[in-house]
Amino acid sequence: MKKIMSIILILCSTALIAQRNWKTETSKNGKVIVKSDIVNTDNGKVIYYIAETTADISLEKAEKCLRDSQTHKNFLENTTESKQVEKSSESKWITYYFFDAPWPMPNSDAVQEFTVTKTSNSLTVSGTSKPKAYKSTDVKRMNNYDITYHFEKLDNQKTKLTITAKFSPVGRVPKFLLKGWFPKGPAGIATRLINEISKK
Repeated sequence: MKKIMSIILILCSTALIAQRNWKTETSKNGKVIVKSDIVNTDNGKVIYYIAETTADISLEKAEKCLRDSQTHKNFLENTTESKQVEKSSESKWITYYFFDAPWPMPNSDAVQEFTVTKTSNSLTVSGTSKPKAYKSTDVKRMNNYDITYHFEKLDNQKTKLTITAKFSPVGRVPKFLLKGWFPKGPAGIATRLINEISKK
């Protein structure tokens, strides 16, 4: 069943790639490939990105890192708080985030339900928006923030990391901030996540 779920998640990610008008860039150090697309809707902007890189990390350490919600603030951008607020099963839990956004954007928070699926050579940790799963605070909550971390062992024994994300900021994002965030924003998240996993 877990293998089937992992395949479904990969197929969904593939469908997402096919449907988007991606702009592809490479990080300054050449180690992370970032694809991005920004869509204007009646409810504001929806930002999509995919960050891909490879590293010498184990699936076991990657899982240990991502299961620890408190470590998420160490690799996500502008995140001052990340904590597990509920655990419904061994493979499912709720995480709360607080984002200290750069001026002129307002601070915000988010709540995600995480699910873990594994095969012999892959690991997928998926976070889906659950804005009502945790009490409201004095900042606006992101209602649209999904992210998937997929790890796959390669033939050369390295591990490929693919981060697929979709989110809508709570406030208006100035063009200069969006323009400057790609590719370094997603690339930074991927790089910091690899570094965090390496500490485990």
